[in-house]
Amino acid sequence: MTDSSTQGHTRISLRTMEHIVTAAIASVPGTKAIEAKLAGIGGRGFPRVSVQMDPEREVAAVNATIGVVWPSPVTTVAEHTRAAIAEAIAAHTGYSTTRVNVTVGGSVPGTRVTAAQVEQRQGATTVAPHIKPSPVWQPVTADSVDVRSIATPHETAVHHIATPSNDIAVRSISAPREAKVRSVSAKLPDHQLREVFTPQPVRVRSVEAPRPAKLLPSGEVRPLAKKTKVSTPRPLPLREIEIRHEWTPRRVQAPKAVSPREVNVPRQQPLKRIEITSANPRSLHVNAPRPEPLRAISINPYRPQGGNNG
Repeated sequence: MTDSSTQGHTRISLRTMEHIVTAAIASVPGTKAIEAKLAGIGGRGFPRVSVQMDPEREVAAVNATIGVVWPSPVTTVAEHTRAAIAEAIAAHTGYSTTRVNVTVGGSVPGTRVTAAQVEQRQGATTVAPHIKPSPVWQPVTADSVDVRSIATPHETAVHHIATPSNDIAVRSISAPREAKVRSVSAKLPDHQLREVFTPQPVRVRSVEAPRPAKLLPSGEVRPLAKKTKVSTPRPLPLREIEIRHEWTPRRVQAPKAVSPREVNVPRQQPLKRIEITSANPRSLHVNAPRPEPLRAISINPYRPQGGNNG
C-alpha cells in the first residue's frame, strides 16, 4: 500500500516550456539565433517564442518567429521547425500540441544549407536534456523515545450482600361485600290526551274565462282611400327531389390506448468548480497616449464687401 501523503504532482512552468521550444528550433539546420543588438536600430531578435498552456488537459499552443540562414530552403526549414517543436514538447513534457505556427521573420547571410541537411536533423528523443542534479543532504533522525510500561491497577474485592433470615408472612386480602342496589319509583299523574279535529275538505269550483269583448273605435274613423283587389297565384305542384350521396361512409377505427411509460429522469449533477488561469501569467504594462492640449480657436465675423459704399 502506498501512503497518499507521499504522492505529488509535477507542474511545468511557462518559462521551461519556452526553453524547450527554443532548443528545438536551434536543433534544426538552417535556423539562426539573432540578437536584438546585432539586428541594428529598431531590429528584433530571433527566435521569439509565445506559448499558451493548459495544465489540466496537458495541451500547448506555440507561436514562433525564427531567423534563417541565407541561402537555404526556407519552406523546408519552417516545416521541420514545426515538427521539431511538436516532437520536443511531446518527448520532454508529455503535452500534446493543438497548433504550432512558425513565421520566418528574417534572414542572415551564412553558410549554404541544403534540403538534405535539413532532413537529416536529430530527433527530439536523441537529444539528451541537460540535467543539473541537486545536492542530497543526509537526513537527521531524532533520538528514540523511551517506552514506559503501563501498570494495571489491582482487582477490586467484591462485597457479598446478606439477606435477612426471618421469613416475611404473607397476608391474604379479602374483597369487600357487594352493596345493595335500591330501586327508585317515580309517582307521576297520568296525562290525558286531547282529541284533534281535522276540517272537512273544501269543494273546488271551476273558473270560466270571459269571452273577449269587441273593440269599439274611439272618435272618428276615416274610410280607406281605394279598395284594391289582390289576387293570389295558383299553387305549383311539388316536385320530387333526389339526393345523391357521392361519398360512401367508411368505417373508422379508434386508435388503441397507449399505455403510459415510465420515464427515468437523470439525477441532477452537482456543479463543478471551474478555475480559469491566465495563459500568460506575466502582466503587461500598456502606455496610454497623452491627450493633446486644446488649441484656442478665434472666430471673425463675416462682413460682406459692397461696391463704392463699402
